[in-house]
Amino acid sequence: MEVVNRAGPEHRQDLREYAIDLLREGTEAVDAPAARPAQARQKSQNPLGLGLLLLFVGVPLSLLFPPLGIGMVVIAAVMCVVGVGMIVIRR
Repeated sequence: MEVVNRAGPEHRQDLREYAIDLLREGTEAVDAPAARPAQARQKSQNPLGLGLLLLFVGVPLSLLFPPLGIGMVVIAAVMCVVGVGMIVIRR
């Protein structure tokens, strides 16, 4: 901006337009890579991780509040068994 202010009055408008054009070219997202389609992204569908977390929370909870804790441990055990089964079947 300092260069534009030091320039003569006859060149200021041209320099300002040139600076604005440079800023526009530098901030346009035309060169951004295209997003991959949603089908290419594969999310993990294995419940083993969530089952282990529920088991980790369910065991202490079964000591504090047995009905909820035992239910959580049962659900976690089923999820872990299904998760291990999915791993074995995939191989």
